[in-house]
Amino acid sequence: MRTRTGRPTFQLDAKRLKSVREEAKLTQAQVAQRAHELLKKPLATADTATKHYQKIERTGRTSQAMADALAKALNTTVNVLQGNAPDKGPSLIESLERQFRHQLETGASPVLQEALAQEALAQRGDPDPDPVRTFAEEVAKRIEYMQLGPPRDELARLVELTGWTEAELMRPMSIDGHWFVMSTIHGVRRSEIVLGADHVPHWIQYSIQDDWPDFPGGSIWSDCVITMREELPWLHVEVQSPSIPALRNTFSFVRCSPTPSGLHWTNPSWRDRFWLDDSLRKWAFTHANFVVGFDGQRVPSDMRALRLLIERPDHDDDEQLAVVKGNLEELSDDVIDNFKGEGQHDLVVSWIASGLWEAVKPLLHDWPADQWHVKSDTCIVDTCIVISLDDSIRWKDWSGRGAPPPSVGYRLRLVEQLDDGKFRRVPWRRSSVELIAERLRKRLSEEAERNRASKAPQAALPPA
Repeated sequence: MRTRTGRPTFQLDAKRLKSVREEAKLTQAQVAQRAHELLKKPLATADTATKHYQKIERTGRTSQAMADALAKALNTTVNVLQGNAPDKGPSLIESLERQFRHQLETGASPVLQEALAQEALAQRGDPDPDPVRTFAEEVAKRIEYMQLGPPRDELARLVELTGWTEAELMRPMSIDGHWFVMSTIHGVRRSEIVLGADHVPHWIQYSIQDDWPDFPGGSIWSDCVITMREELPWLHVEVQSPSIPALRNTFSFVRCSPTPSGLHWTNPSWRDRFWLDDSLRKWAFTHANFVVGFDGQRVPSDMRALRLLIERPDHDDDEQLAVVKGNLEELSDDVIDNFKGEGQHDLVVSWIASGLWEAVKPLLHDWPADQWHVKSDTCIVDTCIVISLDDSIRWKDWSGRGAPPPSVGYRLRLVEQLDDGKFRRVPWRRSSVELIAERLRKRLSEEAERNRASKAPQAALPPA
């Protein structure tokens, strides 16, 4: 067998790389040329360099040196090109910060000096290590609010404070971004403008609670489906109960840019999608048991592949201890079909959980049952069950020197087992998680009661 050798590869997020390049309004050839110049590498031909870059943008694979060069060429960081969290609209904040520092150095703005002095006075007990940067962030948000409908007095104050003209202050710029959001339920529409992509899911949640106070609890919501779809520039989220067609709520939202002629709809940027998609996914995964993402994939796709995964949390890599299938294989197709409309998801998970206690009990035997606590929790994007040892035991023998003792506990997740044997996270609404958590609490309580009964002194039998 031939073994491929060569320089070790460095992985970038290909989709993110393309988005950042397009945002910078650079062609693939321009980025390729800049990167090779930064690397001080001679170009065979411009066409060769462009083809090399196209391959990187298609696969994400490159070298560490080229990744560094691409980040510099695109005025970003390698961390961002790998798909990690970007800064929110850094350009406006940094422009304001540079402007403020220049004004302070030249003494050109007594108004700015007075404003900073007032901020320092307000924070007298807890001084800011970088007051100019903090003030730039606050003013940037004021500008963004002002652009929706500029009151003359606020616009005049910002002109005096920043040293920029009215035209400069009204240029399209964004920190959080304006979003026009609209809900439709029973034919009635509501709309509002919110600031920040991460506030869109909050608006959706509050709107649903106004219309359906019991959402997402109750058996009628067990099989609720949250569907996300895009018709750019618009994005849509639909919440539907399959058993009651009337229980349906549709939300539509679009990025909007304030202009002198009014609000204009625009496509969301890759930064917007990073914050928006992540927030929506987390909200959907904790409020429904079925989710269809913007990619059109339904999760879970196969109810029979659902499993309960028991893990030992670790900072570096969670350790998988057991996989619980329960009695799921015993369910016939007819039984699965009969579940429809009657809380199918909760019933199936209940069948899986029938074998949960037998898998969990051996992990807890080192400590008394009444020293373990069970709670439902949110883990990254999904909900889970956390079983933790009472903190009083954890700290009991610690002298206060050296590293504190590690916490002792386990985590239970609902996952779907794929054809290759790997697991992927699936939605699990909080009220459904709580049903299984309460079952575990009951088993621990029964175990603790048996332990107490076995240790209780037995009454002496009367003489015969």
